[in-house]
Amino acid sequence: MGSLTDEQVNQQAATIASSVLNDSVIAATRCHQVTMDNFAKGAGVGGGSRMMAKFGKKMGEAMMPSVGGMAKGLEAGGLPKSFILAVTKTQVAALEEKEKKGELVAGDVIKSWPREGFRASLGVPALAAAAAIDDDHQLITLYLPLDDSKNRYLKAAANIQAAAGAVGQPTNFMIAKDDSAEAVAEELVGDTPAMPNIQMGGMGVGGMGIPGQAPAAGDSTAQLEKLAQLHASGALTDAEFAAQKAKIIGT
Repeated sequence: MGSLTDEQVNQQAATIASSVLNDSVIAATRCHQVTMDNFAKGAGVGGGSRMMAKFGKKMGEAMMPSVGGMAKGLEAGGLPKSFILAVTKTQVAALEEKEKKGELVAGDVIKSWPREGFRASLGVPALAAAAAIDDDHQLITLYLPLDDSKNRYLKAAANIQAAAGAVGQPTNFMIAKDDSAEAVAEELVGDTPAMPNIQMGGMGVGGMGIPGQAPAAGDSTAQLEKLAQLHASGALTDAEFAAQKAKIIGT
């Protein structure tokens, strides 16, 4: 993240995004990744332990690049730590965030998706608190397609999602509560209620729910089937599979 505050970026975001997309932007806001580190912090894990976890994660990614790429893709949808999310009548776009001499300037289009069918939801307060999100920000979940990924594990996950009728990988981000961010939320979420079954940091399997909230019996069976498919495809390790299975069956 650069030197500009969210409010300063958001004041310029729609104008800059319009120049990049050559289209009229209805609303635009800066988005920040919400990672597993956010949830660890929210759970009271100390800074030293979180640093060691990050180091271990980077080592694992270096040793197994394909699996590391899969993890990054699931956690952030292939998007950077912060970016500009812009909405037009026909598309939703993630734009590179660039600054020059204290001003937001035009950056590249990182990814874009058709507006029709694109889904988003606002996170429930309990989940925002679990992610250590401050009162000036809110959690927004974007359901991002994985079918454009070059990572074989993500392609396998995308195939499983498509077979299950899922609209995309639920991926958590943080936005401000100013007028610009609220306009983006209104465009993408509208009257759709906040959805409790959001993944923690985008990792794991969609629909696992908030810890302590037991899924319905029918949902449990479907979740176990999806979990087994992800495990068989290599998208989940044995340990991740066992941990997620225990959450579903409540053990």
